[in-house]
Amino acid sequence: MAQLPIDLAETPAGTDVHGMRRWVQELFLSEAYAKEKARFHVRRRRSVTEISRSIVSVPRFDGSNESFDLWIYEPQNKEADPEAKSRPEILMLHGGGWIHGTPIGDELFAEIFASELGAVVIGVDYRLAPEHPFPAPLEDCVRALEWLSKNAEEYKVDITRVGLWGASAGGNLAAACALKYVAATPPTEQCTIRLVSLVVPATAHPKAEALFDQQRVSKKSCNEELFANVPPFPESVSREIATLYELYLGDKTDPCNPFASPLASNPTPEHPPTLVTIAACDFLRPQGLKYAQLLRSSGVQVDEDVLRGVPHGFTFALNAALVKSWFERQIDAFASVFDVGDAP
Repeated sequence: MAQLPIDLAETPAGTDVHGMRRWVQELFLSEAYAKEKARFHVRRRRSVTEISRSIVSVPRFDGSNESFDLWIYEPQNKEADPEAKSRPEILMLHGGGWIHGTPIGDELFAEIFASELGAVVIGVDYRLAPEHPFPAPLEDCVRALEWLSKNAEEYKVDITRVGLWGASAGGNLAAACALKYVAATPPTEQCTIRLVSLVVPATAHPKAEALFDQQRVSKKSCNEELFANVPPFPESVSREIATLYELYLGDKTDPCNPFASPLASNPTPEHPPTLVTIAACDFLRPQGLKYAQLLRSSGVQVDEDVLRGVPHGFTFALNAALVKSWFERQIDAFASVFDVGDAP
């Protein structure tokens, strides 16, 4: 693994709300991280395109006068047909344990997705817990999809070619967003989600995962069997996951709510195809693999990308060969479902 551009000894506890917010903000604005971003290069399908970023405020679901922001990344290719209305779109949901983070953490990936796929990429600056517990962050993500449907013409977006991407807690939100949007949106207003990419996702509160294990009817996947003899993570890990979930859920939500713990859901075959990235040394590995198999056993097309020897926050090591090759596969996956070929 490449050298991380961070000092892990100075990292606050993952459940330290204000400490993590301050640390993450300082990290993504640091000179060291800027240098890592500047060095990040992947195999290109086409010439690098200038990407613009704009920020749009969207009214919340609750009917209040409050809003949340969407960070919109658009290719500025002067050779493109300005009248074209066929650009694909990716909705990106950042990680941060539901308690910290903004779209800036995924900005490098967003810009490359936009350039390589000719896509409009939208980072959702959703409300954070504990000030805004469940379902507020999820409502913002679903609202973002609805906003996209209504504003597709303005942004020249093809709503039949939409992708969801989320990492860690953002992976949880992407999974829940797919479940909720497919179930609740009238088909006439619905975007067609071609792919849901879940990167090291949190898919269950420990109580929901334990209940899944007790009631499980599907057989284990081959990748689950590969880790069958690996010792379980320490109990302290489960406690930290539970604490983060408690910050997210507050005291009014059942931890087995399927939109909070997608592992407790009953997916249907209509669920979009899903790609799950699993980090082999990640404390969320077991529930990520279980969720992939739950989807598969429900008739959903699922692929797993298991990364050997890496931890949860593997993307911090931007210039590791493994990270570059992984992100190239992410681009390839979206290019395939969007029917985007290599540029001549």
